[in-house]
Amino acid sequence: ASSVPLALIFNSPLSYLVLSLFAGIMCREILMDITDCEGDAKAGIQTLPVKYGKEMASRVAFGWSLVAFAAACGESLVKWVPMVISRLMSMSSGADTMSLTVASARKLVLSILGGGLFAQKTYKVLRTKGDDVILAETAVRDGLLGVLLVLASFV
Repeated sequence: ASSVPLALIFNSPLSYLVLSLFAGIMCREILMDITDCEGDAKAGIQTLPVKYGKEMASRVAFGWSLVAFAAACGESLVKWVPMVISRLMSMSSGADTMSLTVASARKLVLSILGGGLFAQKTYKVLRTKGDDVILAETAVRDGLLGVLLVLASFV
């Protein structure tokens, strides 16, 4: 069986976007399952919170939120940090370098804000072990803003 090197997969911004969205959606779905745990149990639907409990589900959701955060920021960090270091080392002040740095910085800031917001809200749910349904519902709702910020960072 042949395998594709990770360096080849994560050489494209699309890879980071897809991973970030997948992980964010998984997190959000688990949070929605936490909010509807009792209804799912009554209906016999075997969701993660029904089968393993809200505490375990909130841990898994938080893990996915960290993956989403890392993927959202990953491309920016991989490209931005070496560019800034190179610019500082050469002390060039060309307009192209500056505009590229501003665009990369904007992307990084949006990624941090979006991914960080989602991770922070999910962490609050984790701290309650998934028992605060209102907090989980808020995390689901506010997670949409986080997703929009991450999407904006890839534009």
